Amino acid sequence: MDRVRLYFRIVFTVMAICITAFAAQSLHRDDQSPKFRAGIDLITIEAHVVSRDGAPIEGLRPNQFEVFIDGKRRDVTFADFVKAGNAPVADAAGATSRSAPVRRIVVMAVDQATFPPSAQASAREAAARVLKSVAPGDYLGLVAFPGGVAVAPTQNHEQVQAAISRISGLRTDLARSQFNISASEASALKSRDSVATNEITSRECSRRFLDPTCKQEVIQDGGRIADALAHQASQSINGLHGVIEALRQVEDRKTLLVISAGLPMRRGGNPDPEGETALLARRAAAANVNLYVLYMNVHFLRAFSAEYGKRNNTLFDDISMFGYGLEKFADGAGGTFFQIEVDSDPFVERALRETSAWYVLGVNASPEDRDGKDHFIRLNVKQRGSTVRYRRVVNIPPADKKTGG
Repeated sequence: MDRVRLYFRIVFTVMAICITAFAAQSLHRDDQSPKFRAGIDLITIEAHVVSRDGAPIEGLRPNQFEVFIDGKRRDVTFADFVKAGNAPVADAAGATSRSAPVRRIVVMAVDQATFPPSAQASAREAAARVLKSVAPGDYLGLVAFPGGVAVAPTQNHEQVQAAISRISGLRTDLARSQFNISASEASALKSRDSVATNEITSRECSRRFLDPTCKQEVIQDGGRIADALAHQASQSINGLHGVIEALRQVEDRKTLLVISAGLPMRRGGNPDPEGETALLARRAAAANVNLYVLYMNVHFLRAFSAEYGKRNNTLFDDISMFGYGLEKFADGAGGTFFQIEVDSDPFVERALRETSAWYVLGVNASPEDRDGKDHFIRLNVKQRGSTVRYRRVVNIPPADKKTGG
């Protein structure tokens, strides 16, 4: 485990250096950064408000937004609608114009360890669809983990295209077994579910019913497979933490597209999906990440491939288990979860359509908000048929160190 942690630390230190360079460079691009009205008693919150088809809704007024910080309502003083490429800029009198370009930052995070080699084309194809769909002026980045593929957000999309060709499927076979034990069955055996254990051992020992050791061997093999799944889930969680930590250094709103074949987690299991994904989601929200999770369901096709070589008795349970942790992560961060069976185009197009414009809200802050600690946000929009996406956590520095939010 120590070697795994060291490995991730080295990989994401390199990635963080790349993104830190991007963040530092952006500080000197005053002409490309939005300047919003902010002061000691005012913070800004960015929110995407979209219709049922994902189109940004324009024309909302400040009184159509309700913002609560730690459960206490805060007045919304302005609601500026921003399209990628134009940002509201305040003059001395507080009037705004839209002459300054604002960049949209899109980062793809590909969890290579969740894709078997036979499915690496699915990961590359999803990333290529994103590359094809972003606007020329968008900043696009790519991180493929574990591994050394990392491109900091750039307008030179050819760099990203070259990196996509290096995405690999690194998932190895789980603990080998002489029995036919699926992922969800292994988890049931590990948890000592008596009904499932009796069913699985009876099936697998039907030809060895006189062998008194068979039942215990099935249970032990199930435990080894479950441990391998838990290790894979921990690797993925560590990798996502590294990505989010690197992105935290870029203050702008970021759209993070996680491309994964699943987090094999179950309720009450280890690692704990509720606790682990809640922490991950909270850090994503605090980092001002607009999250989209693309769950690539490669399990169905793989179950019928020659590579798999066995009959999966609980295929749909497996699909659900691999998607459960990802869905919890997306939900906790106020993001969006897409399960993709074949074609990622509609989902990628929707994500980029939703993030093509957003609102910047000026919100009155009370003195107790400015303590440098995390505060939880709730935002409602008075608009029928709308969906709102926003950061769920904000950390407001003390007024004497930094103004604005």
